[in-house]
Amino acid sequence: MLQDSFVESLVVRKNGVKGVIFTVTAIIFCIFLDAAIIYIPSLFLGAEIFPVTSFFAVALVFGLVWLLKHQKKEYELEISNELFDCAVITGKDKRSDLVSFSLKECEYIGPVTSDRFKSDKSNVDFEVKLTDLMDYPIEDKYWYCFVNHDGRKYVVVFIFKPEMYPVFRRYNPRATKVIPGLLGAAKKDKADE
Repeated sequence: MLQDSFVESLVVRKNGVKGVIFTVTAIIFCIFLDAAIIYIPSLFLGAEIFPVTSFFAVALVFGLVWLLKHQKKEYELEISNELFDCAVITGKDKRSDLVSFSLKECEYIGPVTSDRFKSDKSNVDFEVKLTDLMDYPIEDKYWYCFVNHDGRKYVVVFIFKPEMYPVFRRYNPRATKVIPGLLGAAKKDKADE
C-alpha cells in the first residue's frame, strides 16, 4: 500500500546588502522629510499649522513602517503526494499562492548545477525563486523543476531537502536526476511501502 508523502519547507528571503542600503536610505530620507514637513510650513504660516503638519509627518512614518515590513518575504513550499504548491508570505501576514503543479508535469527535476539548467532557464516564460537569496549562487543545495503546465513553461528554483528526493522519484522517476547517494534512500522508502 502506498503511503502518503508530505514535505514542507519555509525559506526567509535575505535582502542582502541592497536591502540594508534601501532600509537605511529610507529611514534617513524619512527623518529629513519629517523635519521639513513639520518645520518649514511653521516658518511661513506660524505655529497654528503644527497639528496638521504633525499629522502628515506621523502618516509618513507609518507609511515607512508599512513599506519596510512588506520588504520581508517568506516562501512556503509544500509537496503533498504529487502536488507541488508554492506561496509567498509578505510582511508575515499576507499569503499569496504563486504556482501549483503536479510533479508528473515536470520535464526535469534536478540541481541547478546540472548541464541543462541554463538551457531550461532560457526557454521558459518565467522563473519562480523560492530561495533565501534573490540572486542565488549555482550550488548543489539549489534544485529546480522545469514545468510544462497548461501550455506555459516555467522553472521553480528551491532549496533542496533530502526527504524531497524519494517523493520526486516516486511520482516522476524519468524526469528526476539520479543522485547515487540519495537513490538508496528512495529504494529504502519503496521497500518500506
